[in-house]
Amino acid sequence: MSLTDQKLCAWGGWFFVLCFGPGLALAHFIPPPAPTMSATEVAAFYTEHATGIRLGMILGLLGLTGWVTLVGSISAQMRRMEVSSSLGHNLQLGAGMIGVLTVMLPIMIFATVAFRPERDPAASQALNDLGWLIIIPAFPTFLGQFLGLALGILADRSARPVYPRWVAYFNVWVGLLFVPGGVSYFFRTGPFAWSGLLAFWVAASAFFVWLLVMPWVTVKSINQSRPAPTHASTPAGAPAGQ
Repeated sequence: MSLTDQKLCAWGGWFFVLCFGPGLALAHFIPPPAPTMSATEVAAFYTEHATGIRLGMILGLLGLTGWVTLVGSISAQMRRMEVSSSLGHNLQLGAGMIGVLTVMLPIMIFATVAFRPERDPAASQALNDLGWLIIIPAFPTFLGQFLGLALGILADRSARPVYPRWVAYFNVWVGLLFVPGGVSYFFRTGPFAWSGLLAFWVAASAFFVWLLVMPWVTVKSINQSRPAPTHASTPAGAPAGQ
């Protein structure tokens, strides 16, 4: 794959942000519908915003292609690392691909609720719960991906490291910020609810920062991998600089 192709794949992270962020806004999912909403209120929400939710979720699905290409581009850079084990690379790639699914499935569930909002309100509420309680507590896939990348970076013994070490600590920090979402099964209000400060706002903000930072550092890594230009050797006996 050419360096240009690799950079296009890395920039997919920004493409995801440009699609998914407006998609959430269009669907009126910022902030998310509260877990305390009754079945009637959930049904009314999806009825009122049905078109926006459908369009927003289509944008989200489109943006996921960019996340896939970013994960692939990071994986390609990790293959250049001089490490004793491919564990970090494999973990980043595998968990990253599963992470895409943990976002794609809820998007499809939300669009399904909006597809037929006139259904039994209890069914709409159950599907809405299912969507949010898949995407918010899905910290293991994100933690696995980011820790895998951090592990590879810290183990890299290349003369010119593929990623600077601060990127490893940044990924550990972002991964840990996803963990509070894992307890959102227990809370309908407060910071650990799926619409709360820690479970949603902090984790979502950290993820969007990650999607902005990683394409940038990955493109820098790709540029660094460019072979050094070769210079014609000076003929034997010729004066220097001739």
